[in-house]
Amino acid sequence: MRPIKTKPFDYFVGIQSLEELVNKDSRVCIVNILGSESRKVTPVSHEYSGGNIVAGVQYGKHGVLETRRGDIPVYQSVRDVMHEGHAFDMGVIYLPPSAVSQAVSEMIQLNEDLKRIVIVTEKVSLKDSRNVRYICQEAGVDVIGANCLGVANVWDHVRVGGALGGDHPEEALVKGSVAIHSNSGNFTTTIAEYLKTKGFGITTAVSSGKDVIIHFALPEFLFAAQNDSRTKAIVLYVEPGGYYERMALEMIRDRKFGFNKPIVVCVTGRWKKNITRAVGHAGALAGSGDDALSKEQWFDDYFGVECFDPKHPAVSKRGVRVSSIQSIPEAMKYVYEKIDEAPDFEPHGDLSLKPWLGDKLIRVPVELDIPIVKAMPPYDKQIQEINKQVGAHYLRQSMRNKSGASRMHPATQVSELHGKSVLDLSQHTMEENIYFSLGKVMPESADIPTINLILNLFLKMDESRMDWVDIGRNNGATPNAYIGSQIALIGNKSLLAKTKAQIQEIINLIREFGVDERTTHFPEEMDEYIKSAMLTKDPQLKSEVSEMLMKEIKKSKKQCIAVQVCQHIIQLAEASQLEIRDTYEFLLGSIATCIFWTPMLEKRITREAVEDSMTYFYVVSRIVAYSVIDRPNNKFWKKLIDARISNINASFTENAFKILFNRAPTAADLYEFKTLIGLTITNGPGTISAKGAKESVSARNHISMAFVGYLSNTGFAHGGNGFEAVKFLLDNFKGSALKDPGDKQHGIDLNAIALRVVKQYAQYKQEAKELGNLDYAKIPCVNHPVFKGNDINIDPREKFVRTEFEQKAIYNVFLDFYHRLVQGLFDEGVTKNVFCVNIDAVLAVISLKLVWNEIQGGTFTEKQVQDLVFTMFLFGRAIGTIGEIADHRDRGTDMDCRTPQKELRFVL
Repeated sequence: MRPIKTKPFDYFVGIQSLEELVNKDSRVCIVNILGSESRKVTPVSHEYSGGNIVAGVQYGKHGVLETRRGDIPVYQSVRDVMHEGHAFDMGVIYLPPSAVSQAVSEMIQLNEDLKRIVIVTEKVSLKDSRNVRYICQEAGVDVIGANCLGVANVWDHVRVGGALGGDHPEEALVKGSVAIHSNSGNFTTTIAEYLKTKGFGITTAVSSGKDVIIHFALPEFLFAAQNDSRTKAIVLYVEPGGYYERMALEMIRDRKFGFNKPIVVCVTGRWKKNITRAVGHAGALAGSGDDALSKEQWFDDYFGVECFDPKHPAVSKRGVRVSSIQSIPEAMKYVYEKIDEAPDFEPHGDLSLKPWLGDKLIRVPVELDIPIVKAMPPYDKQIQEINKQVGAHYLRQSMRNKSGASRMHPATQVSELHGKSVLDLSQHTMEENIYFSLGKVMPESADIPTINLILNLFLKMDESRMDWVDIGRNNGATPNAYIGSQIALIGNKSLLAKTKAQIQEIINLIREFGVDERTTHFPEEMDEYIKSAMLTKDPQLKSEVSEMLMKEIKKSKKQCIAVQVCQHIIQLAEASQLEIRDTYEFLLGSIATCIFWTPMLEKRITREAVEDSMTYFYVVSRIVAYSVIDRPNNKFWKKLIDARISNINASFTENAFKILFNRAPTAADLYEFKTLIGLTITNGPGTISAKGAKESVSARNHISMAFVGYLSNTGFAHGGNGFEAVKFLLDNFKGSALKDPGDKQHGIDLNAIALRVVKQYAQYKQEAKELGNLDYAKIPCVNHPVFKGNDINIDPREKFVRTEFEQKAIYNVFLDFYHRLVQGLFDEGVTKNVFCVNIDAVLAVISLKLVWNEIQGGTFTEKQVQDLVFTMFLFGRAIGTIGEIADHRDRGTDMDCRTPQKELRFVL
């Protein structure tokens, strides 16, 4: 049997008018009706269309699909549907691609009354699409699709196929005079919604699909639209690929049918011109001369005008092309004016952006600063609740051998904290790194004085507390032990608990009342809440410190809402002649909220981290305060811990140096000191100090006890071993008459010292091997398990520091000696290649240089030097521990650091 031909086409087209495509008399059968997509879409279509679906097919099953218009019977095959007497003239197919052709064949063979088939399935193979085309042409059946969302006749209140109009098609699909033909199913609905804003409704909407073959393409659509008395104009949404549009325009030009209705078309997909595989719709892949630019030119030539410009609108009676679908309504308005037609109804709404959510952190030009509008129900309530949440949120998991804070970079073998290497961190001050360890970003320059103020404030204490430290030190306790004993006593002290409560109150206030940086006037109900919950008539404890903190907050010019709210609370208290409850803690909480507000809002850190921020600051400050080496003679320490606040604004790094060394640092001292601290901040989560902190968090201890966990997991092998390298250098520079380790003109023969050490070590090594002792002592701080195997080996971490020192004209005789030493070991045949000077050497040489004068002057004993070197390690590691504790508290679970039974072994 030869295919039927329908003029003006040389193939079969059964649809003479869009009114015939689908209407209130259409009866439908759905194949794969209980599939995941159809199960959701079909009930809506059935209800919208007045119950036009007579039956469904679910191969191998039978039953019903419940809808509010009654149950749709479901059968195991099309044959069963026909056998039960259900007449239908339209079929809809939701099957997987490989089954589509067979389903089409079954429908045609069993139902002689079939007129049309809608294929929702996407990516039907070219072979199967050709087969479908051939079968349907022979049978005289029209096909819409594939890869489409079906069709809708708005005048008859009918849709068949997919989800045109969404879950509420009666809202999106409004009766009018415009017909839509779109390669995109979702944009079919969007265009219908947009047209309402200029008063235009729909006659028929066709989601043509965009598989390689479009069965109901533009030529057939325009022919049917011309014969549809309801339709006055047409909207097209066109993607690259295929020549259907050129065929249609050529048919119009050649007057194959008398087409005279205007078209507004949007051609999209310029970016797809040079791609070689489909991205999105399978058929949206340009071949030769069918890319977006080519299609734009086809339409522009047909219209006789250039692309629509809303500022200088020009259209023809034939229509116009637009660059974006948002210009379709405006263009259609001018087209209707051109053909002397009025819109279908009064405009509904507009296309201006109405954001429900906004980024309050980025400052944009006024013309881009679009006001946030209240969302429609129920989204308004949902957004309101979401906005109350703030900060990062992490899934809880076992963090036993994991960390979201630190790692050893696998390629460089350089440790990192929050993505920054310790090399980078070594270029920042202690106060900057303390903030960074919690906030995951370096502080704003305006916040650094405030951070110093708080850290220095927390140094203040009763000197009698040091009696317990002295007991530990006199008993031979190491710095980690005598410092840890005092940190353990911090617990959850009232000051910190009340400060945390104030931070919670401030954050709650901001989120509950929905104020942000755009707020110009605080709501009255917010003021009433502040007066009832945060202010009191009862006198509150006043102090010089409180007055100073109050001034700090008042003078802040930061634009963040946290600052504005805290300033407002202070102003409201003064205007009402009331006191702020727990004034000192409120002021601490205000400062904490203000300095950490931005990273919390950016979801870098959790809300809990902000609430605990003053506890972290307090503990680290206390570690520094308790670390004083020579307390009776340290005049700087005495001034820093007393009650006066005259010395509270200095750099915390400088004060930490004074506490350890009992002298004011030079610029070079301070640089080397902060470099050393930065390099020791972390060595990854696998170090026993980090694991100690994590295990304490796992046991659900207070933050202070988590710091004790790190402190108790340092010792002579971890932290205290830094003194071994210092001792090595001291022994070999004894009697050298070295006065200043930073003076390059020191007059010391470093090569001679290095050669002496090499020869002594070579003899020691040989004797040890002769005795069969392969576990002989190694020279500290040379060689590395990773940075080895080359003729000349370099630890990139040490090279980084050495380069920084050279650029700043900072000389260190001990580092110079180490490089001569590794060269000497090679020259004398002790090593097979030149060993690297590793990062531990950097820590040792900086430490020794900083205490050299004290050692030479006899003001520090060897034990005190050992404690000092150990303590500097503790300073750095305390900073890194902030990040490790906060991360484990955010992500971990109780007892997650337990060792599983299967990993345990009993040994005899």
